[in-house]
Amino acid sequence: MFIKNSRSVITFFMIVILCHGSLYAQEGVMETHVSATLESVLILNIDPDIEVEFGLVEVGDNIYQITKHPDDVHFSVESTGNWNLSISATDNYFRSLDDSTYKVPIDFVGYFIENKGTNWDNGLFSDIANRTKDTILSLSPVKTTVLINGNKNNIGSSDQNAFVLRWKINFDDEFIKMDEFVNLKIKEGYYKANFYLTLAETKY
Repeated sequence: MFIKNSRSVITFFMIVILCHGSLYAQEGVMETHVSATLESVLILNIDPDIEVEFGLVEVGDNIYQITKHPDDVHFSVESTGNWNLSISATDNYFRSLDDSTYKVPIDFVGYFIENKGTNWDNGLFSDIANRTKDTILSLSPVKTTVLINGNKNNIGSSDQNAFVLRWKINFDDEFIKMDEFVNLKIKEGYYKANFYLTLAETKY
């Protein structure tokens, strides 16, 4: 998993020194006036080593059972400005860990984002508009914006902007019939892919 931040975090410390003079047996105070322009804080808190991985076992002719589902991804956003979040895969395929020539199309897995924070994610008139609120999106190499600022703004701490990215195999049955993949090289084992989470500041 790869993380992209659009803005850097600038932190500065201002030290005001109080000077006590004794040359004329008086106490003196030196006043310092400082002005600065602060950039917005925009931080994505997430484990950088996470990948999307699942397991397959063949139980019949072109019929496979999922033996391992992809792990959920917990993340949060800290921001002093409004932001949006996009997701994209780094490849068109999941590839076998044993032999990368064996592959499964990337849209085999879908996802949705569950809100765990106090910023409300129920549409454009709330803090956050969550595109996956009532649907599953298929993983794709195309960058897809999934969380955007609502009318109330999504500025906040990691407690306000806390989420879980949940993966879902894009088939309804426990036993997966993959007729559409008949021309692909597929075998039992574990498959994985990497993905990007892109966090960007918005001006509205």
